[in-house]
Amino acid sequence: MRIAFTMDDLPVYPHLALPEGYTPASVADSIIAGLHRHKVEGVYAFANSWPLDVDPQTATVFDAWISAGHPIGNHTHSHPLLNDVSGDAFIADITAADELLKPWLDRAPQKLFRHPLNLWGNTEAKRSAVNAHIARLGYTPADVTSFFFEWEWDRAWRWLMQTGKTTEAEALKSEFVDFCIVQLAYDQKCCREVFGHDVTGIALGHFVAFLAEVVDPLMGRLRREGIEIVPLAEALADPAYERVGSLVTSSFQVYQQKLSAAAGKELASVAPSSKDLMKRVFALAEPLRPARRGQLVQNKRGPNP
Repeated sequence: MRIAFTMDDLPVYPHLALPEGYTPASVADSIIAGLHRHKVEGVYAFANSWPLDVDPQTATVFDAWISAGHPIGNHTHSHPLLNDVSGDAFIADITAADELLKPWLDRAPQKLFRHPLNLWGNTEAKRSAVNAHIARLGYTPADVTSFFFEWEWDRAWRWLMQTGKTTEAEALKSEFVDFCIVQLAYDQKCCREVFGHDVTGIALGHFVAFLAEVVDPLMGRLRREGIEIVPLAEALADPAYERVGSLVTSSFQVYQQKLSAAAGKELASVAPSSKDLMKRVFALAEPLRPARRGQLVQNKRGPNP
């Protein structure tokens, strides 16, 4: 199996604050160290630029990521959801990030963009307008074939820690690594069904404290399982990705699920063998889950549209 490993929401996952003892810099540094130990290079981090408005010192996190040999892509300024805002507002947000992140974007081998929550637009007008704008700015869109749902595992882990269940919290880390291996195999199987060949997958992680805790054992396990980690450009060369952004959809799904649903066949989001495990993780995460997924930061450019 071949995958590109990517990250979203550099320098900080926007949907909830980091737990005590963690900072955007410490999370990024731990992830950089874990990747380096297992010789995983050139990992794209799709970045939001709003933290630069809140605290210009967060530029040091971008610098550290680039200095470690990992490129940065555009993930919009304030993480709006295309399905929730106007096309014009979303386009303005892309442009703001393009300008603010320019010192780091210009050092990437390829100019790449990723939609927040991988939403391509819930109307044809939005979808086509945003696609045209991305193309005008010289971006190639990069989607995802494997979610690890580590944002939910992060909430579950934090809840266990907060309620004094440290042994269970530690066990959750090993369960997560096992889950990722099963999920990658399942997503590869689904891609084969949808595209008719073994697709070079694109896996996604986020800058959350839990991933900083588990990235080292996760990368080690991927290596031991014989999973080859390749540059994102190599994955995007697979003809399977020619349909990124090609249809209107309201669903929060990975790439192959969107295309399969449009063809009339729904694919489960997790492997059947992981269904009960994920029910438990989601239940543990419930006390820390926000009311909505949208970014809720206030910055110099105003609240998220």
